[in-house]
Amino acid sequence: MALLTFEVSSVGYLAEHGPRETRRFWVHSHFQHALNLSSASGELLTLLSPRFQNLPTAIRIVTPPGWDWRHQSRPREPVVLEGNVLRAARWRADLSRAPCWRPAPEKKRDACSLDAFLGVYPALASQLITYCRQREVRSNLQLLPGWPLDGRAPRLNVADEKLALDAAVAELIGFGTGLTPDGDDYLLGYLAALRPWQYIENIAAHLKLLKLAIKSMLHRTTSISRHYLTLGLKGHYSEPIDHLISILIRGSPVSDIATAANKVMEFGASSGVDCLGGFLHGIRSLQTVAQEETR
Repeated sequence: MALLTFEVSSVGYLAEHGPRETRRFWVHSHFQHALNLSSASGELLTLLSPRFQNLPTAIRIVTPPGWDWRHQSRPREPVVLEGNVLRAARWRADLSRAPCWRPAPEKKRDACSLDAFLGVYPALASQLITYCRQREVRSNLQLLPGWPLDGRAPRLNVADEKLALDAAVAELIGFGTGLTPDGDDYLLGYLAALRPWQYIENIAAHLKLLKLAIKSMLHRTTSISRHYLTLGLKGHYSEPIDHLISILIRGSPVSDIATAANKVMEFGASSGVDCLGGFLHGIRSLQTVAQEETR
């Protein structure tokens, strides 16, 4: 039977491999529009529909109408990447001419507006609540202080010493359900919000302790979530998160910010709202530091 040949829409910048490289993967998990592949070395590669935005380690592939990876793949099925061609038993995809997605270049420090970043908090918090209510999205966490009442309240505090911060991370990492638990997505959003401001002394010190705590507890969560947290620790995030950061630090129009925040929240069942909740927690930490510096 002839192999189906899929068009490749884009390749994430960390999913690129040289034309002479050979990588062997196996199906890790599958969903209707996504297929996760893992290698013996622990490398994770995700095949996504172009309906989703880019990820650093994802390849977006155009599949036929009605294609469902849950029915077109099986656990541990081998997939080989050789000569820039990804090949399985029934299909192949040539990556050699596919465009590579890369995040926007980091802004110079003097081009970043902390005031603009902090000033958007009320609108984003309101948007998060509205989105969750309209789409009936639930999290196991309090995504904002006191809301929802039945969620676990994250205790991340920018002024915490190591022991307190370790305890706060321990309450989050691996907490929740799914391939990427709620607490992990929250931590990712928190890391992402603080990263552009790590030149601020208090933020740099906080991030150093936070990253050490997360690294020491990665074994407590799922393999998929461990992968994304490891990327986040190195400053690698999805296209929606990267775009939200880039438009916030340059002070974009409110409508553009709202659209970007929606793109973040649309990811997964609740992963996106957990991530934005963590992002907003990061903004609150920045507000705390900014207030202390003006005293």
